[in-house]
Amino acid sequence: MRGRRPAALVREQVLAAAGELLLAEGMGGFTVEKVAAKAGASRMTIHKWWPSRGSLALDGYATVVSHSLEFPDSGDAEADIVTQLLAFVHLVRDSRAGRVIGELIGAAQTDTELGLSFRERYSRPRRELAERTLRRGVERGELRSDFDPQVVVDQLWGAVYHRLLIPDEPLTDEFARALVANIMPGLRKENSVSTPAAIQAFVDATNAADTEAFVNAFTEDAFLDDWGRQFHGHDGVASWNKTDNIGVQAHFDLQKVEPAGEPDSYNVTIKVRSHRFNGTGTMAFVVRGDKVASLVIS
Repeated sequence: MRGRRPAALVREQVLAAAGELLLAEGMGGFTVEKVAAKAGASRMTIHKWWPSRGSLALDGYATVVSHSLEFPDSGDAEADIVTQLLAFVHLVRDSRAGRVIGELIGAAQTDTELGLSFRERYSRPRRELAERTLRRGVERGELRSDFDPQVVVDQLWGAVYHRLLIPDEPLTDEFARALVANIMPGLRKENSVSTPAAIQAFVDATNAADTEAFVNAFTEDAFLDDWGRQFHGHDGVASWNKTDNIGVQAHFDLQKVEPAGEPDSYNVTIKVRSHRFNGTGTMAFVVRGDKVASLVIS
């Protein structure tokens, strides 16, 4: 004789059934009766745990998409936000989850129980995950402490919801990355070390696509090593600039400047965008007066 299932198992199976049914049929085909049949549970049991069809649908949705909405913890708050925001965009753009969350948001406007459930069981927990990532960035010294995390969450994820619900513009990966790129510079903690004039000239000349100013930012006997490829003097710098820097439309976003231990030596964290390379890395500079004497990229 088949034993009675533990309540926790029944609840788990009901949520799985609700999520699968919701993604398959949307709110239009979602009923408590169908969920009960799919999960092998009674309607009375389901109504004991969920006061409305909408609240059951929301919990089912949250259950099946939860793995796609987790936040990583890589030690880099900006990278973690980009990773999660892209995962969210892919979920709502490339699967039925986008249509369903739109239907749930719409239904929550007139279903009081669903509205409460949406805030308490979905949007508030999601906000807390994002705010926790931002707070970790503050604790690690990456981000300033004088900003409102809730406002930042609205600026980032709220913008994605806006394009999902009002599709005047496409919801793309580029859009998600641009959101973060526009917001994060204002959140980063200011460098504790002032940027040497030589390094600032290196960055400014690149961003202005001024080849002459870029080459002149280096000493005449400058040494440049890019992952083992070595270049010497102004001619070498000009050659590297043509193939790896201004020649591929590079743009630098200075993140952090730290003394490297030796006099006039600095480790500089720079975010790079170009036709050839995109990412954040560290460059080791040695300056001589207002010129770069050595640059090692690794």
